[in-house]
Amino acid sequence: MTHLRPFHYLALAGALLLISCVIAGCTAPVQRQTGMEATPSCVTEEIVFLTEEIYPLSYTGTGGTPDGQTVQVIQELSRRLNCSSRIEIRAWRDAYETALAKPGCAVFPTARTPEREREFAWAGPVAIFDYVLYATKDSGIALQSLEAARNAGTIAVVARDARHDFLIGNQFSNVRTYSTDAECLDALMNGSVSLWVGSSATTPETLRRKGIPESALVPVYSLLRTELFIAFNRETAPATVRAYQDTLDAMKADGTFARITGSSTHTPPSPAGAGDRAALASRTLLPALSALIGTRMHGISAAMETLALTGELESEDWDRIRPLLVRLEAEYPEARFWYARPDGSYYTTVDNLTSANLRDRSYFPGVLAGKTSIGTIVLSKSTGKYTAIVAVPVRAEGKVNGILGTSVYCDSLEETLFRDFALPEGYYAFAVDREGMPVMDSLPQRIFSLDENTRSQVMGMKEGQVRYRDEGTPHEAVFMTEDVTGWKVAIGWRA
Repeated sequence: MTHLRPFHYLALAGALLLISCVIAGCTAPVQRQTGMEATPSCVTEEIVFLTEEIYPLSYTGTGGTPDGQTVQVIQELSRRLNCSSRIEIRAWRDAYETALAKPGCAVFPTARTPEREREFAWAGPVAIFDYVLYATKDSGIALQSLEAARNAGTIAVVARDARHDFLIGNQFSNVRTYSTDAECLDALMNGSVSLWVGSSATTPETLRRKGIPESALVPVYSLLRTELFIAFNRETAPATVRAYQDTLDAMKADGTFARITGSSTHTPPSPAGAGDRAALASRTLLPALSALIGTRMHGISAAMETLALTGELESEDWDRIRPLLVRLEAEYPEARFWYARPDGSYYTTVDNLTSANLRDRSYFPGVLAGKTSIGTIVLSKSTGKYTAIVAVPVRAEGKVNGILGTSVYCDSLEETLFRDFALPEGYYAFAVDREGMPVMDSLPQRIFSLDENTRSQVMGMKEGQVRYRDEGTPHEAVFMTEDVTGWKVAIGWRA
């Protein structure tokens, strides 16, 4: 799992049938699925689903009709709900802004980001999507950080896409927007831009349709992975959104979703045997995992606290500090170390002095006040990936004159931990931060997250046992609060 925060809330929504769409102006000609006219048994209002050309998820197929993996998911959802399926292919910006403004409309597949959370009602996820910076094979571009990407030439991205929002949110000014990924690819190939923010999930098919060999492009920097949802206009009735979510969960539980998308559900079987599953998980597996996490994070923290006492760190001289951090990174490859000044400016071993600033980070004032911070999860301004922060104060003559920090990549930490931690068949493990948001899990190709009600239960107790549903099936988990990071660490299983 790699992260852009997933928000697996079961939204609640319902309104009137065609009236809301007519009032909203969503009456342009659309593609109607043959043999799927609405019947009196339709349990939801009719929705106009808007999407874009993003192969193989959604695109204009044979005869000009919408096709693709997520299009077929929408069609199957509508069939099971006995409602007509109305789908339009538009430029992404138009699709997104129409769904945002017009009741009776929805846009898919859409990244569910914190900035968008209150703008829509959500059902999903329906796909996985990662952000990757691509260059042409002969460009000679090599990137190790976001800072390097800011100085690597113009970057092509689809307008109003979550990837565009990501670049703007990270203070990129070298951005040129296009209507589709295909147009972005054209601009990259003809030299109009130096980089393109694409995705490994869709780029191969985009290249194939353009007749361009995959070898013509190289991924030069991987950013993050997120899940894609159906985003309903906020005025959609709660019962409608709930019906789509419940039906999607049922499709995942019975294997239909996996057959359509070519994915697997990654849902483990129930643990074998009739023994006390909670007892095994809470007495053996959970303490071992918690100790493993605490030991790794404490080891990083202890090494940093020792380093903070050296004359090199007290000197505030980056040329003397940098070699020490390079050695630390060799010992802890899942982390990038940095040094910050009290004004928030900071240095990394890759970029030296960066153009970003850390003053707005929640942990920063506390560390300046002399307190070590361990386990805060942030989207790194240096790497563009979700990281766990460890930050310790650096003192000279009794006064804090700097901060020694590291950004521990959540995906790399996850890989390290679950390589060493063997779970019995049928069990999985996960951790959430102090806000209840995902840090890591042992499930392949997934971003595991608890529903809102379960998250509240977990965050309200130091330890305990919870029941919840995941992808349409009942699950249980035991959890405890890990002492070093404050994360909730859990062992789960299919009930």
